[in-house]
Amino acid sequence: MDSLINLLSIIAGIFGIGFLIGFHELGHFLAAKAFGVRTPSFSIGFGPRIFSKKIGETQFTLSAIPMGGYVEMAGSQEVGQGEQADAHAIDQGSLAVKPYWQKMVIMIAGIAFNLLFAYGALIALSFSGFTSSVYLYPFNASTTVGHVNSESPAQQAGILPKDVITAINNKPVTTAHEIIQTIVASPSTNLNITVVRNGSIEHIIAPVGERTVLGGKEGFLGLEFERSLSHTRSFKDAVTTGIYIVNNFVYKTAQAFKNIITARNTQSLSGPLMIIHQTAQDARKGWKDYLILLAIISINLAVLNLIPLPIFDGGQMLIYSLEALTRRSLSDTMRFGISIATWILVLGLFAYLSIKDINALAGTYIKKMCAFIGWN
Repeated sequence: MDSLINLLSIIAGIFGIGFLIGFHELGHFLAAKAFGVRTPSFSIGFGPRIFSKKIGETQFTLSAIPMGGYVEMAGSQEVGQGEQADAHAIDQGSLAVKPYWQKMVIMIAGIAFNLLFAYGALIALSFSGFTSSVYLYPFNASTTVGHVNSESPAQQAGILPKDVITAINNKPVTTAHEIIQTIVASPSTNLNITVVRNGSIEHIIAPVGERTVLGGKEGFLGLEFERSLSHTRSFKDAVTTGIYIVNNFVYKTAQAFKNIITARNTQSLSGPLMIIHQTAQDARKGWKDYLILLAIISINLAVLNLIPLPIFDGGQMLIYSLEALTRRSLSDTMRFGISIATWILVLGLFAYLSIKDINALAGTYIKKMCAFIGWN
């Protein structure tokens, strides 16, 4: 039975990733259709084909490994996208002859669809009530202290588990997120924290520590708040909360990608195997946890596609912008060279992250196997 559940969870994980990629490409597809651009093919995944059917002018294809996708557009030459038979078309159905603003809308539509999914998912979850998922922390946490790190500023100040924080510097606080924001914004300062402990009110002067996170300085106390199932919200509050959380995730994701590029640090990056593994794990916990992770992955896809490399939407928007400014199109040779170089870079990163995933997921078993057969 456990094997069947594991298999179904993996299938759910793979399906979730494929859905997000397909939803992203659907944004490009619908925008292209709206502006009269021909789309010879719409493909999700790579490897053996599972499904292929021509509907109208478009050949829709679904392959076994849903870790990529594209919408082939007439008048747009991109390496690895369909047969490219109409790549040099210049008729009215060609992307090449469309106004600059239409090209930009078509490119940004995929990103918009990923964000649209995330907003919809978080609004729905806000309306129905959050789970205790770690991904939603601190939005699903109370103001009750759940854990105090050893030798942390919070422990030194005398804050204890089960303390309920009610005010900071005599200003009332009602959410864990509000408390954390205040702490983060107050590095190397003292905060007057009001707590309720065993029915009594205590006032604690806590010296806030300072640390570097994603290249910036922020305050910390070294405590965590209790996570729990949260209450349902009115539709209006759910919309406000969902939008705020997604915007917060977008900002933090953008900061994380910026840090990866500037600091050349890939420790926080996960590869395809780890993403599928984590999605499968959350699928076992229930539809809410599954939906939360899909929303976060969707946000990551949106931010990732803003990177100005040609195989991403951001790169295509950069090229179209340069062509609009110079009023000259890049040569096919230059486009091909840039695309190939970018693909080599990305595939190299893909391979590195896959090895990293295998080591994280099965490293212990691999070491035991090597020891068993005498490979040290």
